Amino acid sequence: MASIEEAGLTPRAGWRRWFYGEEGLRAGWCLARFVALFLLLSTAGKWLYLRLDPAVLQETGWVLHTQLVAEGFALLVVLVCVALSARLEHRSWEAYGLAPRAAFGARFWEGVLWGMVPVSILIAAISAAGGWSAAGLAEHGGALVRQASLWAVFFLLVALYEEVLFRGYTLLTLARGAGFWPAALALSALFGAAHYFLKPMETWADGLSTGLIGLFLCYTVRLSGDIWLATGFHFGWNFLALAVFGCPNTLNDGQPLTGHLLASSFHGPQWLTGGPMGPEASLFVFPLIAALFAACAWRFRGVRAPARVRWSRRRR
Repeated sequence: MASIEEAGLTPRAGWRRWFYGEEGLRAGWCLARFVALFLLLSTAGKWLYLRLDPAVLQETGWVLHTQLVAEGFALLVVLVCVALSARLEHRSWEAYGLAPRAAFGARFWEGVLWGMVPVSILIAAISAAGGWSAAGLAEHGGALVRQASLWAVFFLLVALYEEVLFRGYTLLTLARGAGFWPAALALSALFGAAHYFLKPMETWADGLSTGLIGLFLCYTVRLSGDIWLATGFHFGWNFLALAVFGCPNTLNDGQPLTGHLLASSFHGPQWLTGGPMGPEASLFVFPLIAALFAACAWRFRGVRAPARVRWSRRRR
């Protein structure tokens, strides 16, 4: 990375000290530039898409082909923002926990198991308490394969987009300026608040559990050194919960997805099932999240994150 002296800038000299430090543009300004670019491109893209296909405004709930386009575009926007930021900051993608060579490698598939196992335990616990039941498959043959494949692509796009955005560039950049845990707590609070305030029919339980799961995903990034276990977890949890077990989601008007694979239903009080928010709003989720933190600490005991990732701000 080019030093600030090579760039012709003098740190701590006059007005420049408010913008530049020993490593170039300060982390806060880097993050502000990233967010501004992200919002600009996202807004422009949404405007253009609605101009090309205004019928989307009449859709209710999740329409699969629309969601695939929307999530694919969102992922493209965030990757463009990371690429431009990396170039401007003279950093590699690895510095943001986004090592391309590790994508979809062993750590990702381990993360898929980390996501599928606990959500299966959660559904089993709700079922044992009388809150969930299934009567075989809801789809068969070619329809089952098609629905499973398309929803898998959709939830993979969701996982990639949200992990690059919340646990990739933003987490690592904010941690560079403020330290890891302040950054993780702030972004996880934002993650939970975004779900609570921007989704309909939300409750404190869903907002809190989402924030805590976001914090757990930050923890996996700290221990593993990149976002790929978190991405696998995010994909595995969402795909199994929504596309297989038929959990509802408030963004889908509180209903299960069209084409989910099991002929299942939830019944019982909202504190047990999570109601229209799905099982992430069940009170059973909180001991499960605590167990995830403990299991992750045990899994990575004695393992150090790659040296290229720095979690705390430089001491002067």
